[in-house]
Amino acid sequence: MRGFLQTLVLLVLIPAAVAQQAQEHEVKAAFLFKFPAFVEWPDGTAPGRPFVIAVAGAPDVAAELARIAEGRQIHGRAVRVRALGEGESAAGVQVLFVGRDSPRLRELARALAGAPTLIVSEAPAGLEQGAMINFVPSEGRVRFDVAPAAAERSGLRLSSRLLAVAQSVRGPRL
Repeated sequence: MRGFLQTLVLLVLIPAAVAQQAQEHEVKAAFLFKFPAFVEWPDGTAPGRPFVIAVAGAPDVAAELARIAEGRQIHGRAVRVRALGEGESAAGVQVLFVGRDSPRLRELARALAGAPTLIVSEAPAGLEQGAMINFVPSEGRVRFDVAPAAAERSGLRLSSRLLAVAQSVRGPRL
């Protein structure tokens, strides 16, 4: 129970408090760094290689995420943040964030279908376009909606702790 409460503080209270002082891109970068801890990845997913988080269409988020990730690890692996250029493939990344300035969400989601990549966006109707987590503004804060069935189709399982703090959960809670 104590671990659950700590998770709630990390995912909701701290980002909410930081959001009042921090800019939106900083809060989103913090979430992107924390999300992988609440995802069950398939066995043997690129052991020994860097944990890659790619960002398309949000250079401010990419820069902040690179700052946060510097010298840190996710699941015992060094973290590498990669800005995804126009037309560039996202194959082989563990987390993909598609910002609102990129029209590529649907295209990238189709290309990654079935791959163990957590797709996060901030697009209107992002879950309907293939995202598994979608940032949404709510009362001046950054919140998120989740689609656990979409994650499951890619071999990922979202933690019940993540689902518990989501603004909404679309589809079945697998």
